[in-house]
Amino acid sequence: MFELSSEIPFLWRLSAERSDGYCSVSMVVPCPPDTRVRDLTIETDVQSLSSDSIRSVSEETLEWNQEDIDLFLKLINHQQLEVNQPLAETVRIDLTDPEVVEIINVVAAAGFGVAFTPTGLIQNTCRFLPIYQYDVGSLASINTVDGFKSCIVVDIDDDDVVCVMLEDIKAWSDTEHDHLSRHDLLLVKRIDILHPDFAESRCRPVGRSLH
Repeated sequence: MFELSSEIPFLWRLSAERSDGYCSVSMVVPCPPDTRVRDLTIETDVQSLSSDSIRSVSEETLEWNQEDIDLFLKLINHQQLEVNQPLAETVRIDLTDPEVVEIINVVAAAGFGVAFTPTGLIQNTCRFLPIYQYDVGSLASINTVDGFKSCIVVDIDDDDVVCVMLEDIKAWSDTEHDHLSRHDLLLVKRIDILHPDFAESRCRPVGRSLH
């Protein structure tokens, strides 16, 4: 169990893995230097495109920025509220919990991923679908050509919204095959963001009228 205080000692470690300039992203929790306990490292499946040739052939360690911390705490708070756990001034988390590891993946994707445009991947949003009020950190869904898919909103800029996908999107045409993987970023419009129940049920949520 790990206790979050006002000073969160979280780091990102970028390690060169591929010759094309991509690095793997890991979360590192450094342990006090006066102990024999090793730093805790949590691997993610997020890839970061190197900004320079040095990073592409070496390892780099970065501190979490405020946006990383804010998003992480929002998602942790949402998780605890869902299981009816009261929020305290100090948040205790289990960094081995698969749900917490998933949150770390989402934060890594938001910080290091490159947002894809939705051309050929999403359906036009029907004007009869209910309006969903959301914010950064909200669980949501998107009506894609591969069905309703779950995502998490990680950035909002006027009418543009960036989401981390929680499911793969596959699209086929006569000439090409498009694919977006879990934890990829997708850039959509505000109107494209729907209530998460659509993705969870793979159909119109019970009790939600479309007219």
